[in-house]
Formats: sequence, structure tokens, C-alpha cells
Amino acid sequence: MSNVGDAKTETAYGVLDRSLKYLAVPAAILMSAYHLVVAVIGPPITEAHRPLHFMMGVAILFCLGGLNQRPRTLLASIVDVAFLLMIIVPSSYLVINAEAVSGRMLYVDPLTPLQIVLACMIFLATLEATRRALGWPMVIIAVVFLVYTQIGPYLPYPLWHRGYPLPEIAEQMFLTLDGLWGVPLGASANYIFLFVLFGALMVASGAGAFFSDFANVVAGRFVGGPAKTAVFSSALMSMLSGSSTANVVTTGSFTIPAMKRYGYRSEFAASVEAVASTGGLITPPVMGAAAFIMADFLGVSYIDIMYAAAIPAVLYFLAIFIAVDLEARRVGLKINNNVAGRPLGTLIKGLYLLVPLGVMIWFLLAGYTPASAAFWGIVSFVATLPLLARKRPKELGGILLDAAIEAPRMMVPVIVACAVGGAVAGMISITGLGVRVTSIIAAAAGDSSLLFLLFTMVIAIILGMGMPTSAVYIVLAAILAPGLIDLGFPPLAAHMFIFFGAVMSNITPPLAMASFAAAAVAGSDPWKTSISAVRLAVGVFMIPFIFIYSPELIGQGEPLVVLHAAATAAIGILALSVASVGWLRRPIAGWLRLVIAGGAVALIVPGTMTDLVGLAVVILLFVLLFSGRSPTAES
Repeated sequence: MSNVGDAKTETAYGVLDRSLKYLAVPAAILMSAYHLVVAVIGPPITEAHRPLHFMMGVAILFCLGGLNQRPRTLLASIVDVAFLLMIIVPSSYLVINAEAVSGRMLYVDPLTPLQIVLACMIFLATLEATRRALGWPMVIIAVVFLVYTQIGPYLPYPLWHRGYPLPEIAEQMFLTLDGLWGVPLGASANYIFLFVLFGALMVASGAGAFFSDFANVVAGRFVGGPAKTAVFSSALMSMLSGSSTANVVTTGSFTIPAMKRYGYRSEFAASVEAVASTGGLITPPVMGAAAFIMADFLGVSYIDIMYAAAIPAVLYFLAIFIAVDLEARRVGLKINNNVAGRPLGTLIKGLYLLVPLGVMIWFLLAGYTPASAAFWGIVSFVATLPLLARKRPKELGGILLDAAIEAPRMMVPVIVACAVGGAVAGMISITGLGVRVTSIIAAAAGDSSLLFLLFTMVIAIILGMGMPTSAVYIVLAAILAPGLIDLGFPPLAAHMFIFFGAVMSNITPPLAMASFAAAAVAGSDPWKTSISAVRLAVGVFMIPFIFIYSPELIGQGEPLVVLHAAATAAIGILALSVASVGWLRRPIAGWLRLVIAGGAVALIVPGTMTDLVGLAVVILLFVLLFSGRSPTAES
């Protein structure tokens, strides 16, 4: 009898688990189709569009049981059904009653008991979705801020506030555009999804192999070729995926073994992949999700964000290329002469990928909305794939289906981060905590804007230890961006600084997600890999401090001034990379590395006098190093 009962339970479990997972596929296809249709005819009313986008994305998560899709027990499947209903019912209520919700008088019209219950349901389900997609840190932060809204009257200054009853918080979270449905989720619904769908189409059609082959024929023949190939291909792929960790485990699966075979240490190979994949998040034309959210926060076009990130992105990869080259020469690695193919031939083979990418970039540069640019990139991709790639209808259908299913799965962490980040930002706004935290940090920093920036960077890195880049950016944009602007920094530079800090947390110990993922692929020690990544990217950490003091580096100024700032910064980063690696034709003595680093910093700091001093120091020391008259590390 027991065996029969167990079999029935197993059957019930299997049916329910499989049914939920089968539902995820049509839900994903429906979500992709919805956003394509919206791109053509325009979105419905905001109060309906954002909840609908959220509902479809999070429903997929609960149908799968989590992003890892592990087998579920019967109880776990029942729990997932309950959470699924806790997402669908409140979201559907908003979609159906969108007109009434948009027309109500905020904080005047009382909430009905049903609205309070629905708000509590969706907030609890959002926290559970956050736990599954992002882990505990963001859940803890959201709960802490929720508790803070209740205990404010009992706290000392400067944390004191009058306190906000739960119905008022429920209204803020559920019935306004300043909570779950705030600016971050709006960016996700309006155009981030379309860019992710575009990237999913590219990946499904073979972009990974093309980018790897192209990077190899371009950089593979030089000293340190496999590492330079990894830098190039990882940057290209992470621009499309929008995730440093996802890119590490895909392109890293073949770039890291290639680097190890070439002679690089496991830790160094893993750190190269981690740093390169992270750099894709700040590289135009397709940057990380936080860049799109930034455009909405600042009220500027995405093209402005692209222009601002262009020079910092070039400096980022310049720093990595120099470090990789110096490391290869330091350990005596030889040139790889076994690279097959030519750049032009490889480009022609990948023309079916370059055409839609070019179309998308053209639409962006022409001033169209990001949603339009992504949509026409997708249309051109579908049009060129059978012509240039000679894909049969069956193959084309498979690519489209794979992308339509994969894009919503890739979007789940972004959607959840935007929703819970918007909720946290809303609680920060209603309590006035942002102003108070800014005043606390300003008091600790005194009159030093540099200390304020250092505190901001440290906080961004700490928050990024367990949160995605977009979530870190959303929280800090609400708390610290106003303080940076009050110090006199341009708004775009202030937000870009926070964005960079959030991005760099991916490679910074003690919990560096991209470095840890790369270490897993390489079989190296995670901590040593993280340290190697920081050492490799030492010049990169200076970039946000450069452009916030010298906005010319984010395109704010006359062309000649911008060119001068970029040139001196590039020389400074080159010198800083030499000092970090400790090698230029031969080992460099420790004290001389410090002098070179000092000259590099002088070049990086804006100002004609500091540029002249730094340039003189760097040129003198480089002449000594190349002439063989300076002391080496062994002397």
C-alpha cells in the first residue's frame, strides 16, 4: 500500500512539475511576441504595461521553479503555484483597472481592503522571486528598508522620520509609479527587453563562434594572442548579453582553456576573462541594463549615454590590452603562428550578424528611440538571416524560437532587480533617507570631494557583492547621486561614476561574481583570481575618478579639449599598467614602480601643470627603462 501511495504522490508531483515547466515555454513566447507588437503599435497605458511586463517575466521564474530548473517536490510545486497566483492576480487587477488606478488621487483616496491584500501578496511574491533570481542580499535590503519605514519615529537624528503606516506603503508600492512600477521597471519594459531579445537572436544564430573566430584572426597572431582574443571576443559578447557572469561561463569555456594552453597561469587566464566580460557592460552600443535605466533617471536619450561611455570604454580595454601584453612578455610567451584565416574573410562569413548590428547602431545614431533601434535591428536580422547565412526555413524557425524562449529567461533577473530596486528607491524617497545619507557621508568626508567619491565607490562595491549591477545602480542613484550633484559634479558624470562602481564590483573581492565564475571555469582559486583581476584592472579603477573631475572624457567639452584629456589619460593608464605589472622589457624595481605610478596619477589628474609633470616623469623613466640604465627588480 505504501508503494502504491508513493507512486501516486510521485505521479502527482511529476504531472504538476512538468505542467508548470511546459507553461514556461508559451509564456516566454507570448512575452516576446507582446514586446514586438508593442514596439510597432506603442505600449498600452503605463499602469498596465509595466505590471504586465513584470507578470510575464516573474511567472516564467515560478513556472520553472527557479533559473536552475532543478527537480521539485510536490510541496515545492504547490508553493510555486501559490506564488504564481500571488503575481498573476494583483498584476491582472492593475491591467484591468489601469484607467481607474491612473485617475485616483494619490494618498487621498483610501485603499480598499482588496487593494491592501493584493499589495501585500505581490510584495511577498516579489521578495521570493528576488531570492530565487538574485539571492538573499537584495531581499534583506528590501526588508530592512520596509522595517525602516515603520520604526522611523523611534530612531535618533539623522535617521528619524515621522513613520508611514503600512497602507500608505502599500499604496506607494502597488498603486503608484514610484514603487514596484517605477522608472527602472519602465526601462526594462520599454526597451531593455528588446535589446536582450536582439542579443538572444544573435547568440542563437552563432554570434559566439563568429566573434571568437574574428577576435582570433585579429589578435591571435600577436604576443599574448589568446588572452587578447579573450578580451576582444568577451567584450563583443557581453555587449549583447548584458551580463558579465553569463558571458564568462559561455565564451570563457573556450577562451580560458586556450589561454592556459598558451602558457598563462590559471588565475591570470580566469582574471582576463572576468575583467573583459565585465567591460562589456560599459561598452556601447549595447551596454548593461543599468545604462538604459540611467537614461530614464536623467531624462536624456540613450545616445547621450553611449557617447559618454565611449572614451571610458576605450580606456578600459586599453588598460587590459596593455596589461595582457606586458604579462605575456614578462613570462616569455611566444607568438602563435598557427592562427588560420584572415580578418576580411571572417568578416564576410559573419556579415549576416554585422548587418543587423549596423542597422541598430544607425537607428540609435539617427536619434530614434532605443526601442525602435532594437526592433529594426531584429527585423533586419530576420530579413538577412536566410539571405546571407543561407538558413533554411526550418533552421530560421528554430533560431527564432530559441531566442523567443531564451530572452525572457535572461530578462528574469533584470525584471526582478528593477522591480525590487524601484520599491527600495520608493521607500528611500518617501522617508527622505537619501538626503540624510548624503549628509552623513558629506560630514564624514568633510570638505573633500575625493573622500566623498571614495566612500561612494566603496559602498557601490560592497552592495555589488550580492546584487546585480542594475540593482546597485538604482539604489545608489536614489541615495548618493544627489549628493554628488550638490558637490558640483555634472549629473551625467555623477551617475556614470555610480554606474562604474556598480560594474567594477563584479571583479572586486571578497565576493566578485565574474571573477568567481571565471575561477570555476579555469579551476583556479577564486580569491587569487579576484586579486589578479584587480591587479589587471588597476588602471580601470582610476577611470571614473578621471571623468568625474574631467567631464571632457565623457564627451562634455570642445573636441580638442576632449582629445587632449583622452590622450593624457591614455598615457597615464599605460604607465599605471606598467607599474602594476612591474615589467617593461625587463623587471622593474619596486621603488621605481611607485615613481611611475605617481607620474601616471599626475597625468590622469586634470590640469595642465600636472599633465606636464606627469609626462616628464613618465618619459624620463621610460627612456631609462628602454636604455637599460635603470635598476631592475633583481638589482
